[in-house]
Amino acid sequence: MSLMRNIGVAGALAGCALLVTFGMVSRESLNHQSEMSGADNVSWENTGGALSAEELKQMLEKKLPGLEVDEIEPSPAEGYYQVFYAGELMYISENGQFIFTGNMLELTEERPINHSQRAIVELDRKRAPMRAEVLAQVDEADMVVFEAPQEKYQVTIFTDVDCAYCRKLHKEIPQLNKSGVTVRYMAYPRAGIGSGAYRKLVAVWCAEDKQAAMDDAKLRRKFGNLECQNPIAAQLNLVRKFNLSGTPAVIMDNGEIIGGYLPANEMIRLIAGSDMSASPASGR
Repeated sequence: MSLMRNIGVAGALAGCALLVTFGMVSRESLNHQSEMSGADNVSWENTGGALSAEELKQMLEKKLPGLEVDEIEPSPAEGYYQVFYAGELMYISENGQFIFTGNMLELTEERPINHSQRAIVELDRKRAPMRAEVLAQVDEADMVVFEAPQEKYQVTIFTDVDCAYCRKLHKEIPQLNKSGVTVRYMAYPRAGIGSGAYRKLVAVWCAEDKQAAMDDAKLRRKFGNLECQNPIAAQLNLVRKFNLSGTPAVIMDNGEIIGGYLPANEMIRLIAGSDMSASPASGR
């Protein structure tokens, strides 16, 4: 639901420009990939006919080392499958000969339909219950929680203290709390484990007063130098599991992703308009 706000005429028209520059990868190019990777056991001899989704999945993962296909299903365009991987979408012909990335648009009399954005929104909707269930099992002692005095809703935010929009959102926590929204922070050091961003987050999580340390880090750019056993690596694994790609990554209690920074008043309207009753209990 929340991501649908990104789909409109402007997005569709922008997609038209991308349509012109779709990149197609030929059989010869993929064969070159397999030669470079040593995946010589994959044969292209019988790809003249249609392959099953599972066969295409196996072929892609062998021919493109490092690619992990999350889901593959028929696309709206006859003869092509849509492939979801790492939060992204690409297309492959049913005979495995061509793949391309970009927005798949259908030209209609009224306005173009962006099937790529629709597919990503639908996948996000299907995964929302999984995210809600996983987050409900996370101990709040492993989070930095800014609790609303009269809680009506809660959001879980994967954050990086060096992210400008994360700092901007943090300034609006008093407004969110006043409106009944509890904010639960989890760590997302975008530069990875061992980076400067990671060490700053470790210092926050290891502080005796984590809320004050978060305020210092985000509002005053003051960082401690503490180390301790911490949950940041585990939380970064959830970033990958949820296919999050940027910060702040705001997730509502029902598992829906808001998608990034929104002004507090807009976020409150969005949260209040969602079906929060469908989410599992948080355990607080």
